Amino acid sequence: MKRHLPRSFFLAIVTVLLAGCASSPSARFYTLTPLVQQDAKPSAQETTTPVSISVAPVEIPDYLDRPQIVTRDGRNELGLAEFDRWAGSLGDNISAVLAENLSTLLGSEHVSVYPRMRAEQADYSVAMQVLRLDCTLGDRVLLKVQWTVLAGKDKKAVATRMATFTESLSDKRYETLVAAVSNTLEQVSREIARAITAQR
Repeated sequence: MKRHLPRSFFLAIVTVLLAGCASSPSARFYTLTPLVQQDAKPSAQETTTPVSISVAPVEIPDYLDRPQIVTRDGRNELGLAEFDRWAGSLGDNISAVLAENLSTLLGSEHVSVYPRMRAEQADYSVAMQVLRLDCTLGDRVLLKVQWTVLAGKDKKAVATRMATFTESLSDKRYETLVAAVSNTLEQVSREIARAITAQR
């Protein structure tokens, strides 16, 4: 003889399953922000012929090339934020923000990421590699980069540097962390802009 389970039993199971789905955290997505115009102190005087710059796609380490925000949990251990993610490619985001920062700082609208502006079409080319991006929640963000500025049709290297930039974090929120990464990128943008200005 078959025993039929009460309808209330099935309703209870469905309720539990729905509650489990409802309690799952939703992913949050972040993007880096460029320097705002009112906060910029241009590194070059305005000229009748604004400088043109081609920014090469920024190279980032393989461990950073993923949707999840990567944090450092110790000297050799990394953590992946499953529910705090970049809104797109981190490398592309850094390249775009670097170009926009240089455009603001140098007072030129002729700054684009390659291949939108090819290197041979620009007065200067900028190449940058991210060597380290160490983000420690509640502590600091450390950005170590190597960049090169090339000038002229022969694209001769006129400035190159390896530098480290840091920003302290006031709390453990990912929103604060992402803002700090944007600030370190602003610092390196100002350094590159000064190097370009010195060549003019």
